[in-house]
Amino acid sequence: MPLMKSLVTIIKVPYWILSPLTQAKSFKGNPIIGSKTLNTLGLHVARILLSRLSFSLRQFLLSPMMTRESRREYKRNGFVLFENFLSKEDVIAIRADIHAYKGEARQLTQGDTATQRFLLDETTLNTSPHLRKTAMNKLLWRYLNYTGGKIAAPLLYIQRIRNGGQPGGADPQKNIHSDTFHPTMKAWLFLEDVTEEMGPFTYVPTSQRLTRKRLRWEYRRSVNAATMDDKYSEKGSMRATTEDLKKMSLPSPRGITAKAGTLVIANTNGFHGRGQATAGSSRLELWAYSRHNPFNPFPGIPMPFARILKNTAMKLFWTRADKKAAAKNSKASWHLIPAKDMLDDLTP
Repeated sequence: MPLMKSLVTIIKVPYWILSPLTQAKSFKGNPIIGSKTLNTLGLHVARILLSRLSFSLRQFLLSPMMTRESRREYKRNGFVLFENFLSKEDVIAIRADIHAYKGEARQLTQGDTATQRFLLDETTLNTSPHLRKTAMNKLLWRYLNYTGGKIAAPLLYIQRIRNGGQPGGADPQKNIHSDTFHPTMKAWLFLEDVTEEMGPFTYVPTSQRLTRKRLRWEYRRSVNAATMDDKYSEKGSMRATTEDLKKMSLPSPRGITAKAGTLVIANTNGFHGRGQATAGSSRLELWAYSRHNPFNPFPGIPMPFARILKNTAMKLFWTRADKKAAAKNSKASWHLIPAKDMLDDLTP
């Protein structure tokens, strides 16, 4: 067994050495990224600065994809809202497609909250005309490409977040946090009105800006990041307390309530989280996610089959996780559930 561990370590060494040039973020799982000595010398800060430089160049090249006013709002606040991106009629039609869905759904439980999703792959879109129309919306793709700083196919899901329905503790996603060390994009196209009681997406405005205070905070955290006794921060998703936000001269978090049909896109390098919610409440949305090598300065080119390839890779990843968990007589983190468990009380 010791010999096997040594061999595994030897095999991982090249990856560890190259990983600072990738989107890898775990301090705990990588002795290079998590090195106290290297981070004291500025490794983490260097990665932040270089990734910002590349991102700024890519966004500049992609600026025609979004209006100047929306670009300014995104750069100023870290998020941008598009009210009435979908009409009421579109929302109703999409909800009817979702209500009729009979395919594969998955669930992740964190604390007392369940996140339920199904992937908008070709199989689903071919039987859901209104979902296809939205998923293929060229304006939506332009917005997501600009805010993500990359011409790339984002992963698209229908997502339902159920609050307080699980026998766990507190939901860790309700703690204010940054997803990773570099700018990233997530988007929510709400398919019902979102109120404070439903635990709205919550963002700290302007927290995506790389100020001296933010950079100083990142540096200090990185030095001991591998041993912070906080598994999410150790994995590279830094948690920030109210006191931390004050030290960075940041405002209070803002819960983004919205009408059905509103599109919200956020830079999740900024501090954000789920809002506190009433037990038993839920929200339904089309959710988009995109993350790439942050050090590549080129914005990419359109690739018609990239979306299909990404969806296929995602499904293969889930299948492999299912098999590994089954071998241990357990369930994968994102485990299969019947679609009716996600949509049981959803009205068209």
